[in-house]
Amino acid sequence: KNKNSNSFWIDFIKNLDNYIERKYKQISSRKIFISNLDMEKNLLTSVGSESYSMTPRSLLYIILTINNNGEPTELMEVFGGLGQLEDNFDNVETFYPKIDQLVNQLIQKSMGVHPKAGFHDVVLDADLAGILAHEAIGHTTEADLVMGGSVAKDYLNKMVANELVSLTDYAHSIDDKLCPVPVFVDDEGTKAKDVKIIDNGILKKYMHNKDSANEFNMDLTGNARAFKYSDEPLIRMRNTAIQPGNDKLNDMISSIDDGYYLVKTGNGQADSTSEFMFAITMGYEIKNGKLGRAIKDTTISGIAFDVLKTVDMISSDMSWSSAGMCGKKQLIPVGMGGPAIKCKVNIGGR
Repeated sequence: KNKNSNSFWIDFIKNLDNYIERKYKQISSRKIFISNLDMEKNLLTSVGSESYSMTPRSLLYIILTINNNGEPTELMEVFGGLGQLEDNFDNVETFYPKIDQLVNQLIQKSMGVHPKAGFHDVVLDADLAGILAHEAIGHTTEADLVMGGSVAKDYLNKMVANELVSLTDYAHSIDDKLCPVPVFVDDEGTKAKDVKIIDNGILKKYMHNKDSANEFNMDLTGNARAFKYSDEPLIRMRNTAIQPGNDKLNDMISSIDDGYYLVKTGNGQADSTSEFMFAITMGYEIKNGKLGRAIKDTTISGIAFDVLKTVDMISSDMSWSSAGMCGKKQLIPVGMGGPAIKCKVNIGGR
């Protein structure tokens, strides 16, 4: 496709902004911006590896705020993913119903309630399951962090999750469909391949570069990645997710008498013990198997390997988030997502 001009994209954003302003007078603040990143690499190594790749990613951010009784409530959605701007945003009107859905969620959240603090049955939607897989499990199984004392050092070939759980760092595709950040050759010139980190609940593999694979006497995985030419290739994830199961989301929700359906996440953090804390920016009560009121901003926390042992349902669908970035020493795009999972987790209160 021919590339559109900057003025085209400014008009695209103005069109969306005008739609929100005309239709939703109660919105007190609107932020809309669009970005494009072309990751182009021509690699030639001292051992004779040669590769060329071009991985574009384009994103549209919409952040809205509403005031309810003097209390501001904010919600964000990110659209797009793999591809150029022209690939992902070819028709502005296709985003009108997406804006309608975002505003509806924002209104629900503004009238929502604070969750009850404590240990609860929850369904984590794909965004939450994805950040759990990446931050709290993935980083602990990067071989350089394992050598640095990660908890995963003691868990190899041991049961770390319910046997329903398999977790994979996908190199470039699933069922012949490209992942959000496809990597075919890593930045040491190694052919990238999938790494099944957890297989039916058992921790089976770590992610490696050449040095760590030699140190552990394990196969190369193609996980050495650098963002810029001047960056050192580090052991990094590509597209990390729990593998889909056989359950339906509605059945997962209906199986909970008193709990929460957690939909969107903000920032989060985890450490090498797999202990984590993630922000929850959108969620709902579950009462007697049915969705109830929306909840206000809160957090979830726990030890990821313990949480994975409580998983007893996994949805059959697979959904990727658009804008994953990982900040291990240097920022780099990653793919995060997966199915929804039903588990037990600690939720913060007011």
